[in-house]
Amino acid sequence: MDVLTAIIYIILFIILMVFVFSMGLLTPIVGKKDIISVLAIGCIVGLVGGLFFITPIYQEIPYVVGSVHEAFNGEDETINIEVSPIVDLNKLLTQLNDTEEVLSVTNKGIVIKTDPFPLYRKKIIEDKIPIVDKDFKNFSINESGEIYIYFTENRDSKAAIKILADWLMYTGEINTRYSLIYIEITTKPSDVDEIVKFLNSENIAVTSVEGPVETAIDNAKNLMPDNNFAIFLCGVIGVIIALISIYIDEIVPTFKKLISKINEFISRIFKK
Repeated sequence: MDVLTAIIYIILFIILMVFVFSMGLLTPIVGKKDIISVLAIGCIVGLVGGLFFITPIYQEIPYVVGSVHEAFNGEDETINIEVSPIVDLNKLLTQLNDTEEVLSVTNKGIVIKTDPFPLYRKKIIEDKIPIVDKDFKNFSINESGEIYIYFTENRDSKAAIKILADWLMYTGEINTRYSLIYIEITTKPSDVDEIVKFLNSENIAVTSVEGPVETAIDNAKNLMPDNNFAIFLCGVIGVIIALISIYIDEIVPTFKKLISKINEFISRIFKK
């Protein structure tokens, strides 16, 4: 949501509250017996305003927090993607490296999904897999059929998948169902949306976005109550505005007396 839209929504909500205030001012004319009706109208109008005008702004607060964090933090963000081996990986990497917003592209590893295998076979794979390829040192294996290989440096992922798949078939007749390549893209926080948009246009799955700005956004989301709280609060504001307008004749003199006493107190302090 842009700033102009947010301002318009706030103005519309204020207009609704002015309407509630006007309704309350009519109670001396229609009679005190309709106070409950005015309060009910104030609550309903507040709830409606909260639902349509305040909630969209409320939902943007985490991203405002992220923008503020971005303004004071120069750290980079990381975009993690999953790529199928059937994708022209060289073309994709070239496109990403040629993109001005991309700072670096790193091939982080592969995952192979196979048929399930027993626990004893898992232990054999764990013992032998470092021998299969010198880059297969950091890995994770699950007997459900998921094998993760993490690379410390860029490596030919398609070749790694073929080596691992062939070895699993030849040594244990374990069939490979599918495989994926993990790629890490480093960029500035302000360029994340642009790169994600490009990846989506290429039908590339974005698994996660990590970094200080994303962490700030997630923390803000976790700390904030859900949208129902914002709507309920707006309903309460509507009731409060209605009460103020109903009892405005009593509130104003009391408020003036309070201000007068505060001024007198301040004057006495300065005289001393």
